[in-house]
Amino acid sequence: MTDAGSTRRLSRRKRQVLWTAGLVGLGLALCVLAAVALYRNRRTAEYRPGEEIAEITQSLSQDVPREAPRPALADVTKEAGLADFVSFAGARSSQLPEDMGPGAAWGDYDNDGDDDLFLVSAGGALALPPEQRAPSALFENLGAGRFRRVAAFPEPHIIGMGAAWGDADGDGWLDLVVTGYDTLLLFHNDHARFSLDPRFASRKGFWAGANWGDYDNDGRLDLYVCGYVKYVQAEAGRASVTEQYGTAVPYTLNPASFEPERNLLFHNRGDGTFVEVARTLGVSDPDGRSLSALWHDFDDDGWLDLYVANDISDNRFFHNVRGRFEEIGAAAWVADYRGAMGLATGDWNRDGDDDLFITHWLAQENALYDSLLKDAGGRAAVAPARAPAPSSAAARPAPGGLRFVDAADMLGLGQIALPVVGWGTEFADLDGDGWLDLVVANGSTIEATGTPRRLKPQQAFLFWNRRGEYFHDLAPFAPPLAQPHVARGLAVSDFDNDGDVDVLVARNGEGVQLLRNDMQKGHWVQVRLRARPKAGSPALVAAGAQAVAYVGPVQLRRAVASASYLSQSSSTLHFGLGDATVIDRLEVRWPGGGVSAFSGLAADRAWELTQGDTVPREIVRGARPAPARTIPAAPAAPGVSGGMSDRERLVAFWDRHRAAMQALKVERDLPRAIALFREALALDPAHEDARYYLGNCLAEQGDVDGALAEYERLTQANPRSHRGYARWGTLRATTARSAEDLAAAEQALEKAYRLNPEETGVLLTLGEVALMRNRPDTAEQRLTSVCQTNPRAVGGLFLLGYVQWKRSDAAGAKAQLERTRAALGPEWKPKGATAEGDVARRAHSEASPLSRFWENWDGALPPARSYAPLDAYLKTVPH
Repeated sequence: MTDAGSTRRLSRRKRQVLWTAGLVGLGLALCVLAAVALYRNRRTAEYRPGEEIAEITQSLSQDVPREAPRPALADVTKEAGLADFVSFAGARSSQLPEDMGPGAAWGDYDNDGDDDLFLVSAGGALALPPEQRAPSALFENLGAGRFRRVAAFPEPHIIGMGAAWGDADGDGWLDLVVTGYDTLLLFHNDHARFSLDPRFASRKGFWAGANWGDYDNDGRLDLYVCGYVKYVQAEAGRASVTEQYGTAVPYTLNPASFEPERNLLFHNRGDGTFVEVARTLGVSDPDGRSLSALWHDFDDDGWLDLYVANDISDNRFFHNVRGRFEEIGAAAWVADYRGAMGLATGDWNRDGDDDLFITHWLAQENALYDSLLKDAGGRAAVAPARAPAPSSAAARPAPGGLRFVDAADMLGLGQIALPVVGWGTEFADLDGDGWLDLVVANGSTIEATGTPRRLKPQQAFLFWNRRGEYFHDLAPFAPPLAQPHVARGLAVSDFDNDGDVDVLVARNGEGVQLLRNDMQKGHWVQVRLRARPKAGSPALVAAGAQAVAYVGPVQLRRAVASASYLSQSSSTLHFGLGDATVIDRLEVRWPGGGVSAFSGLAADRAWELTQGDTVPREIVRGARPAPARTIPAAPAAPGVSGGMSDRERLVAFWDRHRAAMQALKVERDLPRAIALFREALALDPAHEDARYYLGNCLAEQGDVDGALAEYERLTQANPRSHRGYARWGTLRATTARSAEDLAAAEQALEKAYRLNPEETGVLLTLGEVALMRNRPDTAEQRLTSVCQTNPRAVGGLFLLGYVQWKRSDAAGAKAQLERTRAALGPEWKPKGATAEGDVARRAHSEASPLSRFWENWDGALPPARSYAPLDAYLKTVPH
């Protein structure tokens, strides 16, 4: 009989098998758990908009290298006079038109040589009566970093979006188009006086970006206007919401809730009127919700192409084929499928073709489409980070060899933008090293919690271009940019004429921010291009022109084009040169064809290049416009033919001008120089150098009235001519016969000083004039400022001693004479006294009215002896 307990017991072999199986199973389970943990630790975190994941939003910009420049941008909004501008009135009502703007536009509307500024206002809540909306406004650039609101401008009270300057009628004065919700306005500029053009009827629609360009090369600017959506105001819509990245978004803020609006292309007829031809030419893009458009010749064939940025639909790339258009977005690999807002173009990697940067909506990254046009074998300089979607269109090569690859991720511009919504953007060489940097304005369209409902602010980007290798965001180190805001438009301009590129940001509901650029260290050249569509026509801003600067082996490309977002940057081209001090050669491709070349453009200067001219004209940073004065007509020059062609006249002018300079500076034959300058001016009355040197010759000859008349003609032709005002004021003061003469001299000198406050020579002369007018307190103030700016200003030190001596402070006066002696240096020797009979003749060419007194000083320290000649002279001056 078998024992039951023994049957239930397992054999020893079976127990060993079970134990082994259990240990193996446990080991496998532990391995699985370890693998899962390892996977969880190593996998890339899923990105959610707004999260600060270091792997994505911080480390992607890499560590900023030590050679990166300090992002020295100063917020000068208040001191520039722009802080009081209001861009929104009332509280938001959560409707799409309220949140999309505003923009801004830089342009020289009064032709005085500096960029003025038009600021678009988003207006206010849609339900607000028009008269209660915040108006858009025009600001005149007064020079010295200051602006003044133009009271005479017919300010529109609109739900504003964008603006763009363009000479619509070809009269040499910039007109202005303004867009908005149910608003499309054209302001005609009649010699700096504006009126609404009744021939350009406003159209219903939600109009966004506008851009001028001569698409058919007929010499007249045409206008492309982006239509966004067919917005419908509905109270019930605000109660209906959709979920977007964990936030409830009202139906009325979602562009997908509305049908797309068509785009418009206005062909310029040349008689002050336009005809709309977008549908006829196939560029109306009826399925795109368009926000920005860019005219630019991407394939260098002389015809402006058109790129259109669309929200929640494919972008469009219209290739211009001799005035007709072919859509090649897919074939060129730039049919960007994300929510696109802002556009910028520039040759960021200096490979000889222009590339395209696009800002996008939340969690969609930004794009940098690198052009393959000039790359050897059609291959990109960097591997494509985003392959084009496969399609039959994408498989076919684009016309003209146009293809692009998105290199944003590899260059630090892609994933870093995931948490933000990008808007206005521009390429600009902010530090002057020869590489284009990139600025981006950011601001959410998602509402923050609370009452009233505001939009979420976001930090801007300031991408420094490290030699075409990588873009590093320096905005966190720039306090004015590190603070988050709800930004929209962005545009750049050298508003203060100091040679670098400054930045303006337009904010939704917050006014604007003007940032002065103090980070440029390298040399620079600025170029203003002026086109002449036909002989005898005014010189116009050369919209669409391209320039290539050759600096040693480097090519720097720039173009007169602007898109950004609802905004327009300056038409003045800026070239950062780094250590170079000259542009060896500058080639310009003019609108409509034709290429000019200019050599030897010196650095740290501004130049104007006009189509048809062979010699560049240096732009002298000058003063504000002066009231018109009556001056005698210039004497006629004999022997100058009036039947010359433009080319013959230009050649003849330069023959006479060069001969006149030879007679003046080498031969010292003043009568011959005067005759030749007059002949040259008969051929080109507007030439500033010829006018200025003619005045100097006449002054040295003793013809004071003739010299003053020439300087005054110079300031009338160019109201910003600093040297014209300065020389007129100095000569008038030196030869004054009455108190009225001195007062007029002081007025002219003050104009010159307001233009360029850093030029101490004019301030010194103003101090001298104050002494001549018996105003010692004013003289002391001006002279002290001169010496603070330049501690070795001999004239300032000498004259300050005279002021102290007249106040019976002999010790102070002696101390000033000792400082004067030290400033002259150890090698100084007195010139010796001027004979009394020579004073009148020399006065016509003196550096300043009183300079002969310290120049002839013998170095004696007793004040009574040193200042006796000056004191005797001042007692004879009529004041």
